[in-house]
Amino acid sequence: MPLSSTNPLAFRAVLTVPHTENALGDVRRLCAQWLGRKFGAAPLASGHHHLDDESVLTNQAAYLADGAEHALRIQLREDRDTATWRTTVTAAVFEDTSALVSVDLEAFRNGDAQISPGRPGLIPDLVRDLKPTDGMAPLALGPQDIRADDVDVLIDILCDPGRRMPVLVAANPLRADELWSRRMNKAMSQSAGFATLYLLVDPEAVDAFRLAIGEHHRVAPGAVRTFLPEVDPAWPTDGSRHRYITMARMSNARDVAWFGLARRIQQIAAEAPLPDALRHLALPDQAVQRRRVREDALAAVRPGDELTGLRADVAELKELLAQADEEIKEAVRTAELSARTVASLEEQRRVAVEQGRLDLEDAFAALDEAERARAEADVLRRRLREAGRYEETVVATPPPGAPDSFEELWERLGVFEGILVTADKDKALELDEGDRARVWAAKAWNALRSLDSYAQAAKDDFRGGFYQFCTSDRAGAVIWPLKQYASGETETTMQKWGRERIFPVPKALHDSKLMEMTAHLKLGSKGSTSPRIYFLDDTQGMTGQVVVGYVGPHLTNTKT
Repeated sequence: MPLSSTNPLAFRAVLTVPHTENALGDVRRLCAQWLGRKFGAAPLASGHHHLDDESVLTNQAAYLADGAEHALRIQLREDRDTATWRTTVTAAVFEDTSALVSVDLEAFRNGDAQISPGRPGLIPDLVRDLKPTDGMAPLALGPQDIRADDVDVLIDILCDPGRRMPVLVAANPLRADELWSRRMNKAMSQSAGFATLYLLVDPEAVDAFRLAIGEHHRVAPGAVRTFLPEVDPAWPTDGSRHRYITMARMSNARDVAWFGLARRIQQIAAEAPLPDALRHLALPDQAVQRRRVREDALAAVRPGDELTGLRADVAELKELLAQADEEIKEAVRTAELSARTVASLEEQRRVAVEQGRLDLEDAFAALDEAERARAEADVLRRRLREAGRYEETVVATPPPGAPDSFEELWERLGVFEGILVTADKDKALELDEGDRARVWAAKAWNALRSLDSYAQAAKDDFRGGFYQFCTSDRAGAVIWPLKQYASGETETTMQKWGRERIFPVPKALHDSKLMEMTAHLKLGSKGSTSPRIYFLDDTQGMTGQVVVGYVGPHLTNTKT
């Protein structure tokens, strides 16, 4: 899983283990097995343990007043050349005999080297042995088969208000497909521990599920849908919240949408906050406990003149000082990593606040546009009624709203007469893997509507470029915000990365079928993706259209 530039948390799995008598013992045993595979030894006594020159294991435990163990934390830190890796296992038991177990993997980069953390191997072990659940749903390492008679249970799981993990529902294709099976098996395997997994095994199950949950939440043969919590089958718009990948994309060797299935589920798990019971869990400071032991030992140092007694006292004091030095080093290292984590969280908070502000601006702009369109429609309807043409004021089939994905957007490009899209579809569909895909798709749709509106105006009587169009008060014009439009690139950007901005065009414009495009519309301004639409204004040229040559992630520039 690729790591973001600031957030060290790469993976997080939080498992609910119901009705177990020895959950902490099982967690400790599984951790020992995992550490044994990595290092050949797993000391689980409280305190710090050096497993090799680069790896330190820290164990903590908490006990109730009656002496029963209540919680544990096992943390492995590995100081490698490219990054410091920290795996933290925290477990706590509760009065109802249930337990919560979390596994966090953090990667603190030591330099500019790119790293791609893999899922901790401990997570499948915990899922296999502890039999965790998510609300009503059991977690497993592989998908659970769903037949027509099981659909009602699956619907209850999807709509369970106590569910906090995604649910991955796939449907077997009508005909066996080796590529589909290989991809689905890998995606399901990598999602284990982060989601519950189900497979509609035959057409009867697919039909029963479609009938039960409705058209907007369906899963067709060969398709897969990632259901987020709080599914509402009665609300058609809710269907677009739950990422859907068709059989055509799952079985297309060039399409990489399947790769984002597990990655997105893992991302959702990493972004989810810890349950309160774990977030507020306080484990005793082992250093304080050991300091008290040292104080007691110092107080018990034997006074006397005999040389043997003095040597024993000196040796004991040296040992205590060595322990204290080790604890100081660990405390300093932990403080350093904590400072980096705090800085990361502060950056995430800053970006979230800024993104919220931009989203609010976009929402107000969309609301204003919708209100102006409604007012204009009301005026036109009133004029038609006054002219005795009442039947023309009724729209039998309202046009669809903004698309929920770039896949849907691409299917609807045919409605535009004033633009010609030559952009790489696969590059655009990559945007569907982002957590803001729905927002980007809706903005891309409005951007294309604005370019199409400009091209139609240029075909009529408008004289001016896209900038002038967006500053005009032309009736019926679809205006794009000027602060989200750039008429070109900087000289430095074009000198260094100009080749990235050469895109396909019709042969009528250039024999090579390629031309440079620098004008672009901004679909986002925060994060590394920040999608862009690059276009060439040929409204006064051979095609009489706007040529859209690129829809995809932000290209390289001086700020990348």
